[in-house]
Amino acid sequence: MLGRQVAEEGVVGDGGIGSQASPSRKPWAPRLHVRGLDPWAACRLVGWKATLTLRRLIDHATGYRSSRVRADRWRARWRRGYAGACADSLLPWSGRAGAAVLWLDPRHAAGWARESCTPADMEIADRAVAGVFDLLASGPVDVGRPPAWRRDLYSGHFWPLEPSHRIPLRRDDGSDIRTIWELSRCYHFIQLARAYWRTGHAGYRDAFVEHVRSWISDNPLGRGPHWKSPMDVAIRAANWTLGTILFAAADGIGASFWEEMLAHLVVTGSYLERYPEWHPVYRGNHYVANHVGLTYLGALFADSDFGTRWLERGGTVLAREMQYQVHADGTSFEASLGYHRLVTELFAYAGLVLRRNGTLGPELPAYEARLRGMYQFIETYVAPDGEAPLLGDADDGRLHAVSAESLRFPRRHRLGLPEDWWTDGRPASGAFAAGGFYVLRGGDDHVVVRCGPVGLRGAGSHDHNDQLSFELVLHGRRVVADSGTFTYTRNLADRQAFRSTAAHSVVQLGDDEQNPIRAAQPWRVLRDRARAECVGWETSDARLRFAGRHFGFAHRPSRAVCRREIERVGGVWTVADEVSGLGVELVTWRMHLAEGEVALVRSGDGRHEVRLAGEPPVRLSVHAPAALSLLLAKSYISPRYGERRRRTCLVLRGTVSLPVKIVATYEVQRESIGIHR
Repeated sequence: MLGRQVAEEGVVGDGGIGSQASPSRKPWAPRLHVRGLDPWAACRLVGWKATLTLRRLIDHATGYRSSRVRADRWRARWRRGYAGACADSLLPWSGRAGAAVLWLDPRHAAGWARESCTPADMEIADRAVAGVFDLLASGPVDVGRPPAWRRDLYSGHFWPLEPSHRIPLRRDDGSDIRTIWELSRCYHFIQLARAYWRTGHAGYRDAFVEHVRSWISDNPLGRGPHWKSPMDVAIRAANWTLGTILFAAADGIGASFWEEMLAHLVVTGSYLERYPEWHPVYRGNHYVANHVGLTYLGALFADSDFGTRWLERGGTVLAREMQYQVHADGTSFEASLGYHRLVTELFAYAGLVLRRNGTLGPELPAYEARLRGMYQFIETYVAPDGEAPLLGDADDGRLHAVSAESLRFPRRHRLGLPEDWWTDGRPASGAFAAGGFYVLRGGDDHVVVRCGPVGLRGAGSHDHNDQLSFELVLHGRRVVADSGTFTYTRNLADRQAFRSTAAHSVVQLGDDEQNPIRAAQPWRVLRDRARAECVGWETSDARLRFAGRHFGFAHRPSRAVCRREIERVGGVWTVADEVSGLGVELVTWRMHLAEGEVALVRSGDGRHEVRLAGEPPVRLSVHAPAALSLLLAKSYISPRYGERRRRTCLVLRGTVSLPVKIVATYEVQRESIGIHR
């Protein structure tokens, strides 16, 4: 979710980050990327970037005067009407006439927090009070009391407090800007509120107050890394807004704190209104998040002219983006399951706010119908163990930590989503052609295949070279697993490696990639060369079958086309790969297995067999040309952002004449077999 669609970082689409600004030019000077745009869209992009540049120059020169004037006017109104009344709690203001509502009513917020508190919430709250945070697999990190908001959780280095647009997103010292952005999203405000209302201990309330005040003091508007990404500004605004509701009934806070915090939220809304991450074509989850933040703030300040405008604009944009960014089959257009889950959460919680305030009007049924499709897709792709496959980017971002467990187990995509749109039916197989995912389900067997267009309308910000790759769960046990994401800016070589063809369970020819990607452009697919398509689909009681092909290597002299067929008959899964073409090719076939013990049973004359220990044990047999040698190699899997572990990868490699066919079968092995090591 990194990146801003603004001029100085050379952004092509949502999350796309180019190389750092050249020292030979001003950091605010526009760098235009118009590849793939029609002339009208290119003109709109040029005009928009010029507008952003002008706004930034004016704001930087005046110290964001327009935003501060609006906040000062709001302060004056607050002092006249509510400063005295809110000496004991915020309820007189939050329950005022003309106030809109969030998805959580201030009158019932304390009870909701008390009743929904879990041991996991208490643990996060206790650590937050102590200044300890564990985010993005950082492990417990003591960031101090109050928190050092700009201290990187991986490297321990501090990010500079200089104009935000001049701060590069990459430092090459082991730092990852996402760690401090994640900290400053303030997910933990929900946990502090739950712990406070469950126990009555003032320390949780005081930590909330301390964190808000220190954040405002340490991060002046427009300076430092926390104003770099409007998306993260918006998510922070949503969690601060929720914090005001959750602590509205708390005593001992005082009107001066509420005035300071609410005035800061007015400034934040003004910033979001001026710097949305728009693009005529390649706008994605960042742009959605911007308007989720505006929706929350608009509801909070609904009795003001700017609050009314924010709420209405949020509703208008989200209704439009629901149709633009979500396919009719319910899939996000970013070709990533992790980002599908994030965008579902954004649309869902904002949808509750818009529904309760009657903002969408006649557009509400279409909005919610597509949202139900997004939920149904999640129900379909989540495996019987409750975990989602790792296909596409997965940076484990959330809007809220309504479920504390969702922070610990980010692959459990159902956790933390509103309950309103689940179908409660038994998940079935499904072909989601528009999004490029195919799911085969039978009992406790589960396969998810990636096969479809590059996401974000061709920009590919969160795509991997994973066409025809898949994850397999057999009898409830994960057998084949994708590699995941691991990192973004911490190490661009690692970013490239986890996106590469070699990191996925597919066939590779030579050292070519399915689609051209470059380490220096870590949020781009340069061209949809693969043009993957489904050519066969069957779901019946007797047979489950998917067949697909791609043309990612058809540019080579051999004109090779890769085809994969996956089917289950009688409880046995068969994965057949065929590479058609002319001449001789260096072929590499990889199968990245889930973590666990793998033993070689036999290998020779093109017939190979391995046993996956565990419960249940699984036998994997591979038939291939004898010229392809088998190697049990090691590869990385990143089960969550920031973490990677070793696991086994089966590799067949050799030079063969095309066409070539490789067939792998997977079956649960109930009987004992002898193992030769």
